[in-house]
Amino acid sequence: MRFALPGPAEKRRLLAILGRPPEEAAPLLLGHVLVRRVGRRVLAARLVEVEAYAGSDDPAAHAFRGRTARTEPLFGPPGTLYVYFVYGMHHCLNLSVARRGVPGCVLVRAAEPLQGCGLGSRALAGPGRLCRAFGLDTRHSGLHLFDRRAGLTLREGARPRRIAAARRVGIRRAVGRRLRFYDPESVAVSI
Repeated sequence: MRFALPGPAEKRRLLAILGRPPEEAAPLLLGHVLVRRVGRRVLAARLVEVEAYAGSDDPAAHAFRGRTARTEPLFGPPGTLYVYFVYGMHHCLNLSVARRGVPGCVLVRAAEPLQGCGLGSRALAGPGRLCRAFGLDTRHSGLHLFDRRAGLTLREGARPRRIAAARRVGIRRAVGRRLRFYDPESVAVSI
C-alpha cells in the first residue's frame, strides 16, 4: 500500500470530523488510518479503539483544570497532536478536536497494523504500544497531523460495520461516562 498526505478534498473531510465535539468525533475516527513516515519507512495502522475527553466539561480530561504549557495543544486547531508521558513508561497519542480555543481530544487506544509496524499481524493494543511502534513521544506534542514536520497524518479508511461504546479505561474521575468507542470485531481492541 502507498500512503501519502491526503489530498485537499480528503483533508477537508477529515478536518470536518476533527472539528466536531469529542464525543461525536471519536466514533467517526474509527476505521481511519494513522500514517507515520520515518525516513523512507512508512508505518500505517487502522484505528479500532478511541476515547473522547471533553476538556473543561470532563473531570477526567487533562484540560479540566485549565490551560497549561503541557495542555496547550488541546486548545489548538483540530488535528493538533497532544502526546503525554504516563506511569513513567508510556507515551499516549491524542488528537485535538472541536475548535481552536476549546479543549477536547480523542485518545488513540488501539489500532490494527497495516504496514511497516514490525509486528506482523500483532495488534497495537493500548496507547503505549501504539506510540512505541510509531516512534511518537512528547517531542511530537503541539505538531499538526497535516504538517509534514510531524511525520504523522490521517487517511480515510474503512468504517467498522458496528461501533460499541463502553466506559473509559484507567481513569478515576467521570468513570461512568461511556466515551470509549471501539470496533467490536477487531482483535486489536485493548480490553
